[in-house]
Amino acid sequence: FAYKYWKWKGHHVRYAEGGKEDGEALVLVHGFGASADQWERVMVELGRDHRVYAIDKLGFGHSEKPEVTYTQYLWERNVEDFIVEVVGRPCFLAGNSIGGYTALCAAAGLKSCRGLILINSAGRMLPREEYAKEKTAMGGTLKEVMEADGLPPKQSPPQWFLDGAGNVAISLLRSNVEGFCKQVYPNFPEMVDDRLVYNIIRDSKDPGGYSVLASGAKLPPPRTKNELLEEFRRPLLVTQGLNDPLGGGISKTRFALYSEVHPEPGMVRLAGLESGHCPHHETPDQVSTEVRSFVKEVVAGRMRAAETVESAAR
Repeated sequence: FAYKYWKWKGHHVRYAEGGKEDGEALVLVHGFGASADQWERVMVELGRDHRVYAIDKLGFGHSEKPEVTYTQYLWERNVEDFIVEVVGRPCFLAGNSIGGYTALCAAAGLKSCRGLILINSAGRMLPREEYAKEKTAMGGTLKEVMEADGLPPKQSPPQWFLDGAGNVAISLLRSNVEGFCKQVYPNFPEMVDDRLVYNIIRDSKDPGGYSVLASGAKLPPPRTKNELLEEFRRPLLVTQGLNDPLGGGISKTRFALYSEVHPEPGMVRLAGLESGHCPHHETPDQVSTEVRSFVKEVVAGRMRAAETVESAAR
């Protein structure tokens, strides 16, 4: 795999590219505090059959870390533009943690995304009835409300305070990276190696590294996964580490909701794994197997909307 740089809105964004030249394109999006390097174990395996790309989102990894306000909408556009300008063809999109949410946001707006893989994705998801009540109370989806009325005002602490808090948080995290990572790799903590720890610490020392943490206090309202999946309406694979300790231990409950929330349940594949928050790094062989099988199924046309299947039967 080769590591390259792409210029996006005046900033350098690093990405990895490699694998089978004419294979199906697969784009990987990392989680918070991670980078393209965390995908290396699955990149090598999936590269045997696919053309694999892994991006360092702006503000992470070896990409630049400008002092801008980081939001889910900025990262969504970062990934969308990467697919259009660098990948340049239909692809499958995968993401872990907040990278899973970013991947879903990007996939909802990209017709070139053939299928989506969520790996312990962040993002709010509600049972169907609760979402319907919330949408009625809001007067539409969040996107519709924002398009009509704009973003609501948000009060946040002054920038000098956020910058200081970001620096303090990074200093505290650096001292316990290995311990924290082992907590979120509950089944195989030995998979937390020196390279992972080194990369997280190294990336945090770049100029502007604190800006990402500081922006957390200014994030605009996020769209629910319900709303995004209604827009997406294409094949979805969820590989979920069922022993994820993050998010209040609701990993198994959240996992079961995807088939209910997706408007086409027949286009959903669920794979529960005995791992934690980062199955692609803790149990990479299992994730690679599930992804390979999913891509083959989509390419073969075996995951279609119910009405399409009924029409074909006639």
